[in-house]
Amino acid sequence: MSEETKGSPTKEKLRRCEEKYYSLFKETNDAIFLLDLDGVHFEVNERAAQMLGYSVEELEGTSFRDIILQGEIENAESRLETLMRGENPPLYERTFRHKDGSLIRAELNVALIRDKDGKPLHIQSIVRDISKRKLLEQSLRENERLYRLLAENAKDVIATLDMDLKVTYASPSVKDLLGFEMDELMSRSISELLTPNSIDIVTSALTEALRLEHEVGMDYDAPPLELEILHKKGHTVWVDASRVFLRDADQTPIGVLIIVRDITKRKLIEVALQRSEHRYREMIESNPEGITIVDFEEKILFCNQAFGRMIGYDPQELVGMDVLDFLPPEDREKVRRQTQQRTEGVASAYQVEIQRRDGETRAIRVSAVPWRNDEGEVAGAIGVISDVTERVQAENELAASNRDLELYTSLLKHDLRNDLQIILTQVEAATILLPKDSDVMKVFEVTQSAAERMKQMINTFDIPEEELTDRVMSLLETRARHAEKAHAGLEVTVVAEEDCEGLRVQQGRLLPALFDNLLRNSYQHAGPEVRVTMRVSSREGHVVIDVIDSGPGISKALRKKVFERDFSLAGKGQGLYLCRRIAEAYGGSIELSKEVSTGASFRVVLPLS
Repeated sequence: MSEETKGSPTKEKLRRCEEKYYSLFKETNDAIFLLDLDGVHFEVNERAAQMLGYSVEELEGTSFRDIILQGEIENAESRLETLMRGENPPLYERTFRHKDGSLIRAELNVALIRDKDGKPLHIQSIVRDISKRKLLEQSLRENERLYRLLAENAKDVIATLDMDLKVTYASPSVKDLLGFEMDELMSRSISELLTPNSIDIVTSALTEALRLEHEVGMDYDAPPLELEILHKKGHTVWVDASRVFLRDADQTPIGVLIIVRDITKRKLIEVALQRSEHRYREMIESNPEGITIVDFEEKILFCNQAFGRMIGYDPQELVGMDVLDFLPPEDREKVRRQTQQRTEGVASAYQVEIQRRDGETRAIRVSAVPWRNDEGEVAGAIGVISDVTERVQAENELAASNRDLELYTSLLKHDLRNDLQIILTQVEAATILLPKDSDVMKVFEVTQSAAERMKQMINTFDIPEEELTDRVMSLLETRARHAEKAHAGLEVTVVAEEDCEGLRVQQGRLLPALFDNLLRNSYQHAGPEVRVTMRVSSREGHVVIDVIDSGPGISKALRKKVFERDFSLAGKGQGLYLCRRIAEAYGGSIELSKEVSTGASFRVVLPLS
């Protein structure tokens, strides 16, 4: 075989290698510059021309010194010398100048190409445009500074953990939250900082998050966790912790970023509210009165046990039912009108009938106030329900009894008044016919006095309602004017000490009779043209009324007897016993006063209302 034949496969192989190399030279995404040993380009690929904005022809024949930043030429010359000494420099960065003047940051891989004998032939420079990467790195550095600035000034604690839940960073605010310096927390497991229950919550949440991430992808949005963290001093701090995974370039989780917010005050309020709610619920459920919440559609939203028992249902059964279904038709419109008042924010009380499950009808009294929902809007009514069936029955029975009593009293007054008038007429006729000094005349005078007193008692209940008052001065003035009209020659003056004008006592129909009797006694016993003074004062929660006349007074022998039941002076004076009974019935007293030297003086003491 000839040498030419033997060399053919080698040449073919070389040819193919050259074609493959040339193809890579042309088609690669990196710029390739081939330079002679002085740094002049004798061949460049299309990517190199595109990167710098030149044509291939324009670049060939130029020096690397023509296309790099002027300030980097010295460094480039030094690297060329290093290369020529046979040292292979590592990857380095260089700034190229585009044809339009803009700058391009690139990464260079430079090699010295030698022949088979090791003699330098030319320089090969593979250049990769890293401008975008450098901009991204710069942006990341700027963002890192920004994030660090935000973290260091954030009120909430920002921290990072590795996948073993050890602290790799904590913002300065951790000092305010937990009392630890940042350095004290580095590499510590958060299990050392959490209560046992919170450790379980974090472990479960991390496991669940990793599982769900495989199922739903990185779009999984983990809800915040409420955790108890131990302060350096030993007490517990409640926090709300939001977290996301930190990832590497392949999006594999390599740690956790957490943002921790102090919610201790909120939790304390929640606990207090829960306790308060529990107390209120106990109070509502143990309350003997029925309690309900009803919306404006008359639907029951809540009721307590007492209301359920009241109408024979379990409270849970009543929720959602229409309250009108338990009412007779005549009461439904009343409830609707009351509900309308609630929409206007008005509270009220009313009485209706309600039908129990067993068919029994009960009378209930409802005290209702507006109910507001969580948004503060009036959304219904809260009702306190009392079963008043027995009271209503008693009132009905009493009303029937009162009607009978009223009728009986009316007939009795009418018949007694007529009979007394007949007696008085007959007595008056007899006194005209009989001698003045006869014993029978004395009997008639006593009879006439008793009949007059009975007539006055009957007339006491005929006092008009408008004349009744609890004001002391008004009461006395009214009785004084009546007495002056009834008894010719009687003159009554009412005087009061300072600040006594507004005094009040318990109102009653019998109270005027007390003063009417005192004034009539003065007229009967003090002689013609009698003068009476009614003086008003106050002491220790009582009103003091002194009734003083201008007559001869009451002898010492009679003073102890005047308030006795059967006391009479010439057939007169029995009204003083009645005065004492009335004064005592109103919580007061009456007595003869010793403060005057002439005339009769009575002191009436009544409690102020």
